[in-house]
Amino acid sequence: MEKKLFIIGIQEENLESLKKQMEYIFGGEIPVKGVTLKDMTHSEVSPGDVVLLSSYEIGGIVKPFLPADCEVIVSGRTINIVRLEQVISMEKASRFLVVNDNPGTTAETVADLKNVLPEHDFLPYMAHQPIPDTFDFIITPGERKLVPTEVYQTFDIGARVVSIETVMELKGRFGLGMKDSLLMQYYIKTMVRMTARKTDREPLNIVNQNKHRALTELSTGSPLMKSTIGFARRMAETSNIIHIVGETGTGKQMLAEMVHNASAYRDMPFYIYNGADKDPRLIETELFGSPGDGHKGILPEIRRGTLYIKNIDNLPYALQNRLANHFDRTAGQPDVRMITSSIDDLQKLYKEEIISQKLYSYLSSYILRVPSLAERKADIFVLIDDFKRHFNRTEMQFSDRVMDAFTHYDWPGNVRELYNLISYCVCLNQKYIEIDSLPIFFNGIDRDIEGGGLMDTEAIVAKIEKHGFLSESIKLLRIYLGGKKENASYGRGRVRKLLLEDNIKMTDQQLRLRIEILDELDLLNVRIGRAGTTISEKGEKFLESMDEK
Repeated sequence: MEKKLFIIGIQEENLESLKKQMEYIFGGEIPVKGVTLKDMTHSEVSPGDVVLLSSYEIGGIVKPFLPADCEVIVSGRTINIVRLEQVISMEKASRFLVVNDNPGTTAETVADLKNVLPEHDFLPYMAHQPIPDTFDFIITPGERKLVPTEVYQTFDIGARVVSIETVMELKGRFGLGMKDSLLMQYYIKTMVRMTARKTDREPLNIVNQNKHRALTELSTGSPLMKSTIGFARRMAETSNIIHIVGETGTGKQMLAEMVHNASAYRDMPFYIYNGADKDPRLIETELFGSPGDGHKGILPEIRRGTLYIKNIDNLPYALQNRLANHFDRTAGQPDVRMITSSIDDLQKLYKEEIISQKLYSYLSSYILRVPSLAERKADIFVLIDDFKRHFNRTEMQFSDRVMDAFTHYDWPGNVRELYNLISYCVCLNQKYIEIDSLPIFFNGIDRDIEGGGLMDTEAIVAKIEKHGFLSESIKLLRIYLGGKKENASYGRGRVRKLLLEDNIKMTDQQLRLRIEILDELDLLNVRIGRAGTTISEKGEKFLESMDEK
């Protein structure tokens, strides 16, 4: 059996980036495969394979899934220096706030940046801690969603890449004869290639991507989810085009595969095409081909099975209509079934003229809507049990406070976010998970729950007056209440501007102190990333009680 490189990661996007880097560098010299933790099974990795882990933390999780005689390497990661062009060209030394997904990776990113750009200062940002007083710019390796303020210019230098040291180690593990100098050239070219916008076509990899998951595997007590599963079963019995709608992380791709496996097409291949983040010309060539240069597209090549097109709304109008014309021509060909998906509601996309009328007419008859996790919170405990069984950690337990926090959390990343959180807890290697073990914003949710009882308004007023800024604090709470009504969260820069409109001048340090006090009193929810700072339910009740005085 051919020895292959098997990459295991947590996030699909990050895994795909690592996989492409290895394919670019080693070409056809090493067969490269990849799988996320959630899709990992005992049959994925073969004896003798080399396993590349995206991070040290997942080593304990994947160990039960690996053959005893496979080699395991933890990938070294570093910044892509090609993405630093704008920063390198700066003539003036500057201070950068560095934002990454956890303290460990933040420290590593700071160290890498200091090595490459010693003339600049780099300050690590720790989520839920006060933002440093003075810096000029923000820099992040692909974690823009975690940037705590939009007031400053942000440089997104893209996800970190596999280090050259790891690449050299892989060369040795596979016994490749290429010179180190040639490998270094490939490495540099790869970083340039990964920086460029994806406009160049690559050889199409039209392979069966069926993981053979079935609708019977979906555990749910939610009436909404049960309804979706019921509709999916009935739609699977037809050969009609199905469109799946659902927020990011709800499991649209998994549902598409399950529909395929419940249909008459189950013994045929299941293909996936993702239309996101691609140049329209590339999409056209990949889907329809380019007869002039002999490039064959996916649609002409597929003879049987199911084709699932993700993010169908990313296709420009002309391609949407061309796809609709393809449906016209192939209506009598029963061997190919189409499933599409989008994050936004199809009717909304049509009204906003993102989806053409012609394509809408094909997609609007058979629609499956996958509910968000916030709409099926009763399933949280069912899903947690499923994930614990998957990781072979059924003994892991959560405190009542943790379970309460899970129930009160909105889960914007849906089932995928819950899965990632449980995998994080597995990495902690603790049998009993307390609230303090969770990412810090869950502590804020826990405080909100505890603060939901009777409020001692006088005690709160006394605590604020101890610091001498009661009127300013009330004004701050009213600003955040206004933001909540507008469905917006405000950074400190925006709040300072709104205060100035009321002739209240405040330095960033002064504002930060007031926000910290209000957070300690559970009147504000100060959370990481785009969630930003919002007024809590207790804060709203406090304002109501002050208005009644």
